Amino acid sequence: MGDSPEVAEEKLESYAILTAMGPTYLWFQLYELQSLGRQFGLTDRDLHEGISKMVTGAVKTMFESGLSPEEVTDLIPVKPLGEEEANIKNAYRSKLAALYQKLKS
Repeated sequence: MGDSPEVAEEKLESYAILTAMGPTYLWFQLYELQSLGRQFGLTDRDLHEGISKMVTGAVKTMFESGLSPEEVTDLIPVKPLGEEEANIKNAYRSKLAALYQKLKS
């Protein structure tokens, strides 16, 4: 699945929650976009290329653009899920904080 980096013991739980489990936070969303793309007439090849480039570009923009989080999120003016952003963030915060506390105890 990827690299197996050595992580300091005191960071192990944090690293596991954010990176080892991280794909599970994204996969269902990406599969849903794929499904919708098929419904909208895109081919599997279109979807593979488009979603791959979108994810890669998003991560590169986030980490390599030198822009602040606010500037990054303002790059695309249309935000179809903007009204749900607070709910999504709350789900991340509540579920992952609880999991972190459970792993640390």
